[in-house]
Amino acid sequence: MAKLIFLLRRKSGTTREQCLSYWAGGAHTALVEKLPGLQKWVQNAVTGGPGSADCDGIGELWFASDEAAQAALASTEMAQVLENSKMFLDMDRTSVVTVSEAALVG
Repeated sequence: MAKLIFLLRRKSGTTREQCLSYWAGGAHTALVEKLPGLQKWVQNAVTGGPGSADCDGIGELWFASDEAAQAALASTEMAQVLENSKMFLDMDRTSVVTVSEAALVG
């Protein structure tokens, strides 16, 4: 299983609530659901933490393999997701990493 983690930072002039609402809304969801090979999508809304949070949300996109994740990143569907994301995210400050998960408890 391959997982992409997105650290989301909202667009200037947008509240955290507005950003998270758009992210979870129907227009964005409809685009993400079309990503080829997508097996799971998790949204983690930042609600607090010590100090000020460095991001507004953490998104997880799960794929069967690294190859499937890379194909999704290169797809026209991902290009549409990224274009739509400009409506609520600061794309220069939003980042993505590929991770290998190791569950240590549970």
